[in-house]
Amino acid sequence: MEDEYCVVYSVDDSFTSWVQAILAFIGLLSLYLKRHFERPKRTFMTWFLDTSKQGIGAVYAHVSNMAIAALIADVSWGDYELLDECAWYAISFLVDTSIGLIFSLLLLGILNGEAKKRGWKTLEHNGAYDGQELDRYKIWSHQVLAWIVILTIVRGLNLIFIWAFSPFLARAGDLLFGPIQEDIRFELLFVMIIFPGILNLFYFWIADHHLKADGSNPHSHEQPEENSSYLSAEDYDAHQIPSSFTSSLSFELPNIPLERVRTMV
Repeated sequence: MEDEYCVVYSVDDSFTSWVQAILAFIGLLSLYLKRHFERPKRTFMTWFLDTSKQGIGAVYAHVSNMAIAALIADVSWGDYELLDECAWYAISFLVDTSIGLIFSLLLLGILNGEAKKRGWKTLEHNGAYDGQELDRYKIWSHQVLAWIVILTIVRGLNLIFIWAFSPFLARAGDLLFGPIQEDIRFELLFVMIIFPGILNLFYFWIADHHLKADGSNPHSHEQPEENSSYLSAEDYDAHQIPSSFTSSLSFELPNIPLERVRTMV
């Protein structure tokens, strides 16, 4: 009887599909909680568009990481073989949420800079979906496409990195996941839920900070409540202060001749 190895997806086993659905729910729930603690607080529609952008990117990243895991399990080189796809998925996920995240944010910053130079209005400001409804979705679609392109480039870099270091990573994966490889379903649960669940919190929150609009964009955020102690930057603009109040504070210095000014030593 051949040894069984953990696989990240199987059409004959619905358990893998349920695991992936739970993983997506946990990641999106963390972004919902993040919205309630952020200041200034995004409008629900802006948050929804930001979250859907992350959600589409997360599904794409998840599927590509599964493909990388299955591919590396077959084409890894060296004198040590690791056929466990779940272990390779965990390795790919770890690389993606560390080195991959750094490269993604660097490429996003480069894209924003190029968009401002070349006048690409829809890509100049992340998470700013200003204008009418159709314009808003046009901006969103362009930003989603740009994020997918960035993730694609980063996935290629991740694949090269994992393949180049596959002899070392195979030994590390077998050492870390060897104790739980006897129970394939538990290993899948650990690799798909427990392990990425923690990493996703950091990945989604950090990526969301760069993909959303900053506090200077009033159209993307809710107006502060009257009884709220929080004041946004817009509340301090001069037009927010009554003109009668500003006029009472204005005054002119008396015109004193310089020869009448004395100094004290």
